[in-house]
Amino acid sequence: MENNIDISLIIPVYNVENYLRRCLSSVENQTFKSFEVIIVNDGSTDNSLGVIQEFLDRNKNFKLINQDNKGLGEARNVGIRNSCGRYIAFLDSDDFLEPKYLEKLYLSAVRTCADIVCCNFYFYYERTKLRIWSPISSIPGVYSSEKAMKKITSCIGTFAFAWNKLYRRSLFINHKIEFKKMYFEDCATTPVLFFYANTVTFIKDILYNYVMRDGSILHTMNAQKVNDFIKSIGMIRDFYEQKGIYKKYKRRFKGYATRLSFLISFDVFIMHFKCNNFNGLIKNFRALRKTIRHFKSDKYRASQNTDLIFPVKDPGNSADEKI
Repeated sequence: MENNIDISLIIPVYNVENYLRRCLSSVENQTFKSFEVIIVNDGSTDNSLGVIQEFLDRNKNFKLINQDNKGLGEARNVGIRNSCGRYIAFLDSDDFLEPKYLEKLYLSAVRTCADIVCCNFYFYYERTKLRIWSPISSIPGVYSSEKAMKKITSCIGTFAFAWNKLYRRSLFINHKIEFKKMYFEDCATTPVLFFYANTVTFIKDILYNYVMRDGSILHTMNAQKVNDFIKSIGMIRDFYEQKGIYKKYKRRFKGYATRLSFLISFDVFIMHFKCNNFNGLIKNFRALRKTIRHFKSDKYRASQNTDLIFPVKDPGNSADEKI
């Protein structure tokens, strides 16, 4: 059966009934037809299951897996374990695809013998319906694993998102790669996939629509999400150390960690701002800075569990410090 299905498209779903019909319609309208859809309902409590059932009734290649809420990473893992395609793609259930998304990714993978193919994407702003092309895109081409890893470590031309990419399924199976049970799990996993890929192809086509909405992970940051984001940086350092390649990517990794520290600092500020509580903000900034410095240190030693020695705390849980 595996040889008869070219792509397994995995869609984790959790409480997105307002966006799910648009998402699944964009899958239904794909020009490419040799694919299966694995929808993992991750314990939704809204009417997402009802929307899913509409599409199951009229699409034989749509499959449903129900499970208790275990998070995005584990939902993806379940999808991978139940997949049959030679390639795997991921779609977030509030996003949507261009009609030729699967077709162009697959044809590029076959033509260039690529283990991973990456496309460009739009930022779609739900409130205004404005669609903006991602300002940082890679020069189209076929890259070795090393060159592709330099790009993803530098955030030049690609990002560590699970979506907007097509992966050879054997990357996950042969190397026992799974997404971690944490937020920003793809930031820690995608560089690992790039490492094991022989060839990574970048195409110029804009084929994925990433929806910017109020309820998304990036718009509801809290201490747990911030700390998982920070932890993903340490997990990349761990992997590079374990594979003996840290020295090769040292300069790029340090630059990557520094750039993300500025982004995460903004997330920390917004977290306090939305709570209208700036108690502990300075301590959180210091904790972030110290942890990033720890991950960048030449004295750092890899461990199976990347410890946050200076975790960021929720507003109000820190010492009574005001700015």
